[in-house]
Amino acid sequence: GDQAFYIMVLRVYLLRTIKTSGLFLYSFCLLHTFSNHFVSVVTCEGDSMYPTINATPQNDVVLVEHWTKKKKSLSRNDIVIVSQPDSPGDYICKRIIAEGDDLKRYKRTLLYNKWKKVPSGHVWLEGDNTERSYDSRRFGPVPQGLVHGRVFFRIYPFSQAGFIK
Repeated sequence: GDQAFYIMVLRVYLLRTIKTSGLFLYSFCLLHTFSNHFVSVVTCEGDSMYPTINATPQNDVVLVEHWTKKKKSLSRNDIVIVSQPDSPGDYICKRIIAEGDDLKRYKRTLLYNKWKKVPSGHVWLEGDNTERSYDSRRFGPVPQGLVHGRVFFRIYPFSQAGFIK
């Protein structure tokens, strides 16, 4: 009597839990795949890309697309999210200034000024706010494999929502 009822309730509860867990796992996998291969949402902090990004006191929230990188069609002037070369767990947002095999004038100070060739398969990155940017002028050319995607749309702040160039 009672034991059969409790077993039936337990069975129903377990089946619902498994079904809910499966739906959660499926949703997580779908979201993970979408954000790693198509579009992800990123919060950009700091003022190295001012005035293009973070022109207001709030951090900008942007959309980053990943298909341009996969098609190997990144180009000069694209704004990208990159694993920081000297701190791989951190990400930075910078503009591509030069691509592989381009010549780039390398300036650290007014006295130190020379031309440097960007190696094939690398990009030269700089922030739009050059005085406040930690970029390729410090860590050199960046392998394209560290590029995660191209920033193309600002979501927040809402007053500045729109495509980013």
